[in-house]
Amino acid sequence: MVVKEKGCRMRLSPKAELCYPFVFGGLASITCWYFKMDLGNNPIQLLSATVSFGAIVSGFVGTSLSILTSWETPVMRKIRRTRYLKLLRKYLGWALLSGILLSLVSIIGMFFSFTAVWFSAIWCATLVFCIACLWRLASVMLLLFSDHENVSD
Repeated sequence: MVVKEKGCRMRLSPKAELCYPFVFGGLASITCWYFKMDLGNNPIQLLSATVSFGAIVSGFVGTSLSILTSWETPVMRKIRRTRYLKLLRKYLGWALLSGILLSLVSIIGMFFSFTAVWFSAIWCATLVFCIACLWRLASVMLLLFSDHENVSD
């Protein structure tokens, strides 16, 4: 499950790295459902904050995507020559989609004033999925760009 890289850096195996946002989101939903957690009597402020969070995530990821696609550096040229560009695009796409989905779920909850446990489980799964996608994207991007001194063009 954990792969050792150069030096002392450790990272997840590719399959685990690809799946963990889905697993964490599912576990959050199951936990919320099992413990019958709801958003309270007046969840508007919480849902409003998560709409903002999802919009910020989407804006950050969209900006990162536009910067990465136009960046001409030795690191990006090396990434384009490998299979990692496809993986990075996939992670960027999932992070962007998760931010939009979080905002959408929160907006739906605000308009229909959902306070039921089933909606809380969906909301919690979406929130945790979004955070996990953002974490995965940030950790992979930091890993890719951490060795920029060692890249020869």
